[in-house]
Amino acid sequence: MVIYLVRHAEAVERSEGLDDGVRWLTRKGRKATQKAGSRLHRKRVRPDLVITSPLTRAVQTAELLMAALGERTELIADSGLAPDATLEQLIALITSRRKLGSIMLVGHEPLLGQAAALLLGREEVAGLAKGSCLCLELRDKPDKPARFLWYAPVSGKLISSAKKALVPKP
Repeated sequence: MVIYLVRHAEAVERSEGLDDGVRWLTRKGRKATQKAGSRLHRKRVRPDLVITSPLTRAVQTAELLMAALGERTELIADSGLAPDATLEQLIALITSRRKLGSIMLVGHEPLLGQAAALLLGREEVAGLAKGSCLCLELRDKPDKPARFLWYAPVSGKLISSAKKALVPKP
């Protein structure tokens, strides 16, 4: 199974009186997501299922990516990708969809970075940048359940080196 971990794009800043769950994408975030979606389309990313955090900014990111990918993939929201979800909830979500060929998970940091570290058998990884996509392949190795395939930052070139993409900066 291939897993695409996508961090939501840039959203409006937190402010007094604005519930975190309804923060929406900025114009810059929408444009960056559309551009990223076009790159992923050219890369032939075609997930069987897209699962998103129920927060507005993540749902909007997922919808924009799906539109760019040009597929009629199902989109569902799951609290296992919400900012207050646990790593165990996210891993259970992945495990429950194990029979699919590929899934795209749209969520938040630090949860996505923690999941990547666990799946890659690392202590930590650099956090995913807003709007970026990390592609992993699940395998049956308990100590390192996934293999790094590539990382697509929201701007810039696709990175095919796990060391360049995931090593935290000092």
